[in-house]
Amino acid sequence: MYWQQRFQLIFLLILFGTISTKSLAQDSSKEFWPELDVWYKLTPSWRASVLIPISRNIETNYREGSFVCQMDYSWGKPKRIIFMRMLNDEEAERIKNKMIRGGYLTGVSLDDKGQTYSENTVFTEFHYRIPVKGSFLITHRLRADLRWLGSENEFSQRYRYRFMIEKEFRAKKISFVPYFNAETFYDSRFNTINRFRGIAGTSVSWSKHFAIEGNFTYQYDSKSSVTNIYATNLILHIYFETKAASK
Repeated sequence: MYWQQRFQLIFLLILFGTISTKSLAQDSSKEFWPELDVWYKLTPSWRASVLIPISRNIETNYREGSFVCQMDYSWGKPKRIIFMRMLNDEEAERIKNKMIRGGYLTGVSLDDKGQTYSENTVFTEFHYRIPVKGSFLITHRLRADLRWLGSENEFSQRYRYRFMIEKEFRAKKISFVPYFNAETFYDSRFNTINRFRGIAGTSVSWSKHFAIEGNFTYQYDSKSSVTNIYATNLILHIYFETKAASK
């Protein structure tokens, strides 16, 4: 674990080192990101989901909306056994340490019929989960986006790495999962790592079928007209499962 801890420390130092005092003084916006996520567990390993996120600039009321559909497959047993309810799992279970995900995203600006922003993206993800001492769960996520942007369907690629740490706390039948993650974005349009995103939040569940997640997001983008974004995110998770998934 020593090499892994050193890698994570170096990674975070590099990320935060890219945000200079000058960048923090540039253009910024405050936003609210409500979202509805519906998860449907088909088997113990397979799961489908639909996500509907919306972003709204609090000062200008400009809004963007997206529709995401995706499919997950999980497998593998970590060396350290841990049972917990993660951010997007409907009940406590033994953690599978590997997951692949594939999906499709379409998004538009809502105030001008998509004239300012439109996107169609096919994406794939690989998640590697590591339970550590103290019942913490570390997740490394690699994601590749194939994107078609704007009315001209300009093609580009984006590659993302996210480091995340979370831990579950329980009070009677209520589950609390505080977490923190940090993510970098490489964009082929600029041939550089242009975006950093840091998120801190908590998921709260009181039922097998419902959970509420809230977080605060800071995003820095050196190539965007809005360099700094400060966003509050509120997500309602709804869970379903087949009889085969509960066995």
